[in-house]
Amino acid sequence: MKPIEFRLYNWIHRYSSVVKHNLSASGLSEPTLNEMGIDTDYQHFRDVSTEAESLFKASVAKIYGVEPQNVLPTIGGSEAIFLFYACFCEKASKSFVPLPNYEPLFDVPKALGLQVEDLTPKSDLKECLVALTDSNNPVGRRLPKDYLAELLTKAEDNGSQVLIDETFREFGFQESPSSSFQSWPNTVVSNTMTKFYGLGGFRTGWFIADEEKIQGLKRTKSLISTENPAYSLWIAHQALENRWRFFASAKKRVEQNKRLVEEFVESTQKIEWSNPDAAPFCLVNYEGGVDSVTLCTRAAEKAGILIAPSEFFGSQKGFRLCFTSEQHALESALQALSSFLVDELK
Repeated sequence: MKPIEFRLYNWIHRYSSVVKHNLSASGLSEPTLNEMGIDTDYQHFRDVSTEAESLFKASVAKIYGVEPQNVLPTIGGSEAIFLFYACFCEKASKSFVPLPNYEPLFDVPKALGLQVEDLTPKSDLKECLVALTDSNNPVGRRLPKDYLAELLTKAEDNGSQVLIDETFREFGFQESPSSSFQSWPNTVVSNTMTKFYGLGGFRTGWFIADEEKIQGLKRTKSLISTENPAYSLWIAHQALENRWRFFASAKKRVEQNKRLVEEFVESTQKIEWSNPDAAPFCLVNYEGGVDSVTLCTRAAEKAGILIAPSEFFGSQKGFRLCFTSEQHALESALQALSSFLVDELK
């Protein structure tokens, strides 16, 4: 395995503690758990500790209309991406990822020795791996149904395996959440409690797949992390059971904040945005000759603003702007960013 730098993670880690305005956090902050109907008492947990995984799997299964045996817990979304490639790479030499996209989707297969290419309509999908984000990260928009149906049909007909990372799909704010697995049971889908629920500290995610693939992923997981911490699964199970509380809180914040970002884009010259429909972030493209890493470095070091270079997602002359913070903090950050861009993009 080749060691490859996770540039986005290192970038955020490098600057997040030194900037005044953080526009890089793609997940909501952790709420007060007791106010969300979650019992955090460790003594109470001990009474059900041996059942925590079963409770969690049952909660995921109930929400997405699948069976518990179709669910496998993971250590957040990051482990899921690695497990997918580690499990299925033996039968493939190539992976396709449509750009722009989340960096680990194209860097993990490179680290494992696979050839990685941008997914296009002309891509030969014979016996390969394909990885997508839906909603797309960093664009923040759902994949078109026709595009997805054509792609998944082509992949299935050619013996290819597809991962759909649905981490941000909940931000489409459907009363009844859905998953591509329901229509395409040959796919592997992943999700996490980190973003929509704000439970990043509990490092809990999951796969949904058919039973045969779940067993293969489980064997691979046993070589890496064996199993998830039971306490985290217990908390996550309760959060899923109280989804409506998280839904209401997330919807209010994201919709209010998106309006602020729209106003920022309209009032700032030489930029355009992806106008997300299911994510708390967008891709902002700009006019000018400076590359995205240079621009974002200047934003952090000169103006105290943390944004993520689009280069890390496989795109040029842009940055990912997240709007998960409280409204007053976002207003202040956008004002500072607008002033910075006016000076930089003259």
